[in-house]
Amino acid sequence: MSADLQLAMQLLQSGRAGEAEARLDAVIATRPDDVEALHLRGVVRGRLGRFAAGIADLEAALERHHQPFAVLGNLGNLKRRAGDLAGAVEAYRAALARKPDFADAMTNLAITLSDLGRSEEAEAAFRDVLKAVPDSTAALNGLGNLRSRAGDEAGALDFYSRAIDATPRAAMPRINRGSVLRSVNRLADSLQDLDTACRLSPGQAEAHFQRGHTLRTLGRTAEAREAYWQASRCAPLRADIHRDLASLLWELGEGRGATAALDSVLASQADPELAYTKARVLLRTGYPDDALEALEVALGSEPAHARALALRGEIRSKQGDGEAGLADLRAALAASGGDDFEIRHQLVEACLTHGRIEEAVDALRADPPAEHLQKHVALQATAWRCAGDDRYTRLYDYDRLTAKRFIDTPAGYTSLDAFNEALAERIAALHATQAQPIEQTLFGGTQSPGRLWDSDDPVIQALARALQAAAQRFVADLPDDPEHPFLARKSDRLKLTGAWSVRLRSGGGHVDHIHPAGWISASYYVHVPETVLRGERAGWLRLGAPGLPGLDLPAERYICPEAGAAIFFPSYMWHGVEPFESEDVRVTAPFDLLPE
Repeated sequence: MSADLQLAMQLLQSGRAGEAEARLDAVIATRPDDVEALHLRGVVRGRLGRFAAGIADLEAALERHHQPFAVLGNLGNLKRRAGDLAGAVEAYRAALARKPDFADAMTNLAITLSDLGRSEEAEAAFRDVLKAVPDSTAALNGLGNLRSRAGDEAGALDFYSRAIDATPRAAMPRINRGSVLRSVNRLADSLQDLDTACRLSPGQAEAHFQRGHTLRTLGRTAEAREAYWQASRCAPLRADIHRDLASLLWELGEGRGATAALDSVLASQADPELAYTKARVLLRTGYPDDALEALEVALGSEPAHARALALRGEIRSKQGDGEAGLADLRAALAASGGDDFEIRHQLVEACLTHGRIEEAVDALRADPPAEHLQKHVALQATAWRCAGDDRYTRLYDYDRLTAKRFIDTPAGYTSLDAFNEALAERIAALHATQAQPIEQTLFGGTQSPGRLWDSDDPVIQALARALQAAAQRFVADLPDDPEHPFLARKSDRLKLTGAWSVRLRSGGGHVDHIHPAGWISASYYVHVPETVLRGERAGWLRLGAPGLPGLDLPAERYICPEAGAAIFFPSYMWHGVEPFESEDVRVTAPFDLLPE
């Protein structure tokens, strides 16, 4: 390598990519056929985020380079960073066709296949890496990721531990192991891994971010707040970090100051994704006009930002400007290529709100992926109700599809009252915040962090077992109907999935909503104020009122909650809680179930 290219390489390695590019521009101006300079400039431009220019340089160098496999490996890296995962796979495979033992390309191919969700191919590719490099930390970590996504926590932990044994100072396997340990409620072990990861790699945003999640689950909210702040300083453009930091700040009572970190970054650069994230936070915390201002920043930088267009359309629709809102939402769906079902459902909601029933029905003809099925069915039912279609009543058959069931008194307790008293104490200890989460449906209360079933507290585990048994009895009593979208999934094997606890104060309640991640949803009642029990509807569960602003469809069924009972219903069924007045708190443990 010539002296001027060596200098450019040194500049790149010292973080001075802009100076490296200028040096290489000068070299190529005098030596336009220097393929090494083109190759290196392509890498430098990729480091600067100028992916199209970098890819063009690498493709030009590829034709004459004496090591085309190396150029193809870097071309794959740039395409991957640019979001062209399919193109990256093609480049890595081309590199391996020229040099089958090219370990970097083998590893990056496996990682990219994993990112594409092609799990079987990714696993085979990672195992090919291990044949060539038996202690490959990247391959072991990648196999751990595949196991984690498949819900195999034990398998994931084994691979992450092997990766750590292979390279004790590797931060990423510790971060991933810490995340999985949190999900199986080994919180002390999780925190130990994440503390170590932060020491090993203090500039790694993900280490601080995951540490914040574990601290938040432990109820150490002040420390979680600082961990999120540190993560945002390490990666100031990561929208997911800013979203969770803002959410925690809101729950801690910061109010409008919840977006402080976002405001700081946006003051120096108008990043469209951060501006959209800020707008979403502001809307969910009650500042729609400020949200619109943030969306103008996002759309000013990226006019075709589909989710920003959709959010602006949602706000305009809710503020009464139906035509402008619908126009934004149609443009957003077109910009997404029609594949974004969150946007599709936002459009349907606006259509229903403004009486465009036929357009709503037409938009619902698309088949949703599993994660959007419950919302899709809920909106389909609502559209049928608006249209007077009898198919609605088949989905909202309250007598067949809902029930209130008391649990059996767990072993070791003299009565359900005694059990609920102990449970209420455990739940109170989980609530360390002052306000409801941003993206949740409750108001006038707080929600516990994490998944309730992940707690190893014996009282909470006793609740899980009792609810599992009650749920199985509920499902056993459901009718058989293989043509019904809810009943067709009937199974005698049930899995408790999402779960949390809620403490509602006087004036609190839940806006009407559905549970998109469930099949059956339910709420267990730990403590019900006397004013609720003596009343007619205040504090009761209501069913059937769509949570769509301006759509005047009333609730069709009210069910009085009672301590010791769980109310079961399909996850797609609209439900909410009437506000109530009491000096006492209303304590519940909502949860979802899936058939196995």
